[in-house]
Amino acid sequence: MKRPIYLDNGMTTRPSSLAVSRMLPYLSEKWGSPSAPHQFGQQLYPALEESYRALYALVGAKRQDSFVFTSSGAEAINHVIATGYHDITCSTGKNQFLTSKVDEAPAILAIGRLEQLGCVGKMVAVDSYGRVDIQALKESITPRAALLSLSWANGLTGVIQPIADIAALCRDRGIALHLDATHVLGRLFFSWEEVGAQYITFNGDQLHATKGTGGLFIKEGVKSSSFILGGIEQGGRRAGPLDVPALVALGVAAQQLVEARELMCTEVARLRNKLEEGIVAGYPEACVLFCEAERLPCRTAIAFPGMVSEALLWLLSRRGVYGCIGGGSYQQISLVLSHAAVASEQVQSAISFCLSRETSEEEIDEAIEIIVGAAKKLRKLSVSFIPGGNHVA
Repeated sequence: MKRPIYLDNGMTTRPSSLAVSRMLPYLSEKWGSPSAPHQFGQQLYPALEESYRALYALVGAKRQDSFVFTSSGAEAINHVIATGYHDITCSTGKNQFLTSKVDEAPAILAIGRLEQLGCVGKMVAVDSYGRVDIQALKESITPRAALLSLSWANGLTGVIQPIADIAALCRDRGIALHLDATHVLGRLFFSWEEVGAQYITFNGDQLHATKGTGGLFIKEGVKSSSFILGGIEQGGRRAGPLDVPALVALGVAAQQLVEARELMCTEVARLRNKLEEGIVAGYPEACVLFCEAERLPCRTAIAFPGMVSEALLWLLSRRGVYGCIGGGSYQQISLVLSHAAVASEQVQSAISFCLSRETSEEEIDEAIEIIVGAAKKLRKLSVSFIPGGNHVA
């Protein structure tokens, strides 16, 4: 069986071989606890310090900023929103929490849970590119606003939020800003100091680390209560034994993200563009969505009018090409596009493709041929239904 063409790197990525190999000794040989006051635990310190240095370099954090190693990006997001309630709402009475209508499930559901505690959740409208509408955000914010939680870029469309304008507004209104940077790490050049957010989170298995990894950065001077209680690990910010092997793997993945960032912004972007151009050339009815917006270099959303995305996704899977229509912690792509007022025919036929630094030109060439062929086949099989129960082939 030929090797599949994996273009679903927004959902999860293949763990780096180097990251996996570096973590193995900490599963079988150096399995002690860094909290232990003896040599078997203390021998872990150099590896931990190396991992932390790589992670701080990835986001451009200062030594004074805090980092919490988590089991996932979802946990990190829930940590931020829970600490917003405990450290902001409970002390100031500010009880409005905001996110966008196209954000991902952890933020939306965590804010929804706070509504049971008397807080007010608000999902802000987006513009025709799926970006937060700044005017709508201004009108949504009340004097009791505590926190705005956003995904820096959409994981299905690749559209990047106007963070500079959003951060400036939050600063003027005295609102804490949380950004989930999972989709931009290793894909954009930035310094946290220039971003203006108090919290940054990410999910490791979407960054070529192992599953069960994530992280939360907290700006210097920002109070943050523990989300998991029970011990003094990680400076008292997250109880429980530190998963040293997973943290080592995450640190290696972070270093590789920094090293490959220029590659992602040039060569992978070129391959993304080639994929889009090749599909449209072979199947002119296809429409690349949001191509005029600022997007991540590795993601594209393409609509195939005249067919249903689930059917095309199934056929592509049968032929060894893997794309995505959402699910998991994502919203469905159809919901994201509906909120951006995209035409219904495109909403129902869109598929997201996400490349990685491992995607080759040969794979893109083959993917174009397979996608175009699958779309043409489905188009021939499709029928158009008209009122009265009749249909025309």
